[in-house]
Amino acid sequence: MKLEKNTIIITGASSGIGRAIAKEYASKNTRLFLFGRSKERLEEVANYCHQYDTEVNIIICDLKDKIATTAMIDSISQQFKIDMIFACAAVSAGTLKAPETTHQVEEIFSTNLNGVLNSVLPLLPHMITNNCGTIVLFSSMAGLIGLSSAPSYSASKGAIKILAEGLRAYLKKFNVKICLVIPGYVDTPMTKVNNFPMPLMISADKAAKIIIDGINKNKAIIAFPKSLYFILKIVGLLPNQWIDFINAKLPGKPAFHEQE
Repeated sequence: MKLEKNTIIITGASSGIGRAIAKEYASKNTRLFLFGRSKERLEEVANYCHQYDTEVNIIICDLKDKIATTAMIDSISQQFKIDMIFACAAVSAGTLKAPETTHQVEEIFSTNLNGVLNSVLPLLPHMITNNCGTIVLFSSMAGLIGLSSAPSYSASKGAIKILAEGLRAYLKKFNVKICLVIPGYVDTPMTKVNNFPMPLMISADKAAKIIIDGINKNKAIIAFPKSLYFILKIVGLLPNQWIDFINAKLPGKPAFHEQE
């Protein structure tokens, strides 16, 4: 086992928060495995990190492919002790002009839930054996309440939240940490398609700094902005009729075909 560097896997590293996190960890003492579907964009991230003498490995992979993803994660884990994985990859779409299609629902769950499982589950036996490791899972404010504007996205992120809570309690005895990130609006390609006001939006770079600071402080949940997080927690306590009334007034999010 090669233990001389801090080894980090980042999925969805070609854009958005994943890209920003990779740049924040750029250091000669870091070994990065960057997963994504765009070779060109991953190479841009790698070139940035190389300025800081970072060892960067680009992995072109569709996380929906369970066999390929499992094989790659297992291969990396056999060569190196993985210190952290950031499961950032996700897609989003909604119900702006029509109900969600079966294809859209399946695509969202295949990426946001199955993609996370395909990349994280193969790591668990290695981290348990090593008695260390940190798994960073990404939910969303949309995962706190089932949004009428994006039901499948909300459901996929709600599933990640529950998964993180269960894994955190189970893996504690193995010294494997679970960190759950619950972001609000972040300026990424995912939010650029939204044609409605997005309060308290922050840049991906700022989001990455908040996330890494929370991890360094050993936080189990990193939710930002806190004001929006607490508002949604309170909304979740309201009677169902009130929640439905508020939910029905939310602006719509484009479907996949409307984002093209």
